[in-house]
Amino acid sequence: MSIDLDRRPAAVQKRTQPFAHTKIVATIGPASEDRIGELIDAGMSVARINFSHGSPEDFLRRVQKIRSEADARMASVGILTDIQGPKMRMGRFEGGHRLLTDGDVVRLVEGRGMSNPGEVVFEFGGFQTAVQRGHRVLLADGQVELVADSVSDAAVVAHVTRAGIVSDRKGVHFPDSRIAYELPTAEDRANLQLAREAGVDMVGISFVSKRSEVQAVRALCPDALMISKIERQAALDSLDELLSESDGIMVARGDLGVEAELEQLPLIQKTVIQAAMRAGKFTITATEMLESMITSSRPTRAEVTDVANAVLDGTDGIMLSAETAVGAHPIEAVATMTRIARAVETSQRYRDIPRPSFRSAEANFSNATALAAVQASEALNVTKIVCFTETGNTVRLISRYRPNAEVIALTPNQRTVNHMTVLAHVRPLLFRREKSLEDMLYMASEMLVVRGLAQYGDSIVFVAGVPAGIARSTNVMKLHKIGEEVKLH
Repeated sequence: MSIDLDRRPAAVQKRTQPFAHTKIVATIGPASEDRIGELIDAGMSVARINFSHGSPEDFLRRVQKIRSEADARMASVGILTDIQGPKMRMGRFEGGHRLLTDGDVVRLVEGRGMSNPGEVVFEFGGFQTAVQRGHRVLLADGQVELVADSVSDAAVVAHVTRAGIVSDRKGVHFPDSRIAYELPTAEDRANLQLAREAGVDMVGISFVSKRSEVQAVRALCPDALMISKIERQAALDSLDELLSESDGIMVARGDLGVEAELEQLPLIQKTVIQAAMRAGKFTITATEMLESMITSSRPTRAEVTDVANAVLDGTDGIMLSAETAVGAHPIEAVATMTRIARAVETSQRYRDIPRPSFRSAEANFSNATALAAVQASEALNVTKIVCFTETGNTVRLISRYRPNAEVIALTPNQRTVNHMTVLAHVRPLLFRREKSLEDMLYMASEMLVVRGLAQYGDSIVFVAGVPAGIARSTNVMKLHKIGEEVKLH
């Protein structure tokens, strides 16, 4: 058996060069949708399309471009989309904005259109029954703070404790109150149908705070991974519940920084990431990571440190938003993030990150084999763990132990390939199922050499299941030197 080297696209050579173990998630928008191939070459593993911006036609066009550019490079690129959730926004103001000064008394009323003097219109309901005296109300995404003095069916009367300018249709937050709302909304349901038809791989759920909300979204898009966005105090309070129901977690530091005290945000980030790792769920750290690169070709030193710290926290993925969606330097932003992650990952400090212990909730052959593979690779200084998988479950288990080795995840299922693009230390590849495990090991060894991922004589750790092709049957670990005869009996 052999593999024809000449049949590989030239772009494959670029993609097989070392990339960051930490995955780069880049948001696609007007600045980048015609440069997706360059984003992939720079290190993007997951492309994000935000339903908050653009039309259904924009969404479908971008999905097609991502798939096309990934196929042209024989690259594995997942697609993540965010549903918006309920839109809690203010109405409009005369002249487009209004200054609120310390001590001002303001009536908060439900309605549409223009806010009268002395009042602020909210374009949603439910706050009158949720807000209590002493509760905080944050306007303009946290720039202005009010404290409620009295509540009636007609209005919440509050006074300003942090002055600032409010403007048309800016966001409203209630860190102390539980507002009743529908999730997913009617608009979310329409968008989820579109996402399902387009074959999106992951869905980020905004405003989520309950298990039932994750279940409702999953029912509408069952083939996608569910990512709960931790962006509200209510989500933090329900973290364990969300972890148990979700496939992954996003630390959405923008909105979270509005509702939580800013000085607590770094500790919250570390706590959420560690909790997710212990639960065996992946994490994405997001918002303002390289914000200055929206306009500048270089990041600030503080931003470089922020990205590095997220990697040191153990996050699976780091995300770019406006930097690649509308920024002037989308390719440079991805390349910069890749370089930072790679620099951190080669350090002893990264290798010393505390790892989760064996998870008793998953006391099965797959988890035990995953842990054994990681321990064997490190005892022997093996740089590649090759895992055959049907669903990606064993690869997820290996990833959570954060091996020093790269995990080459091989599966015959394209959907499984796409799902694994967000997992740290994992390079997912499409690989056909052979008749026997011996044939699979041989063909995998040859493929590694052909793709430039290994050389003859290299030691690798194989992880597989017998019988082959059966989901959640991982029960074999084999230490092997590429080029030697494969014998399992």
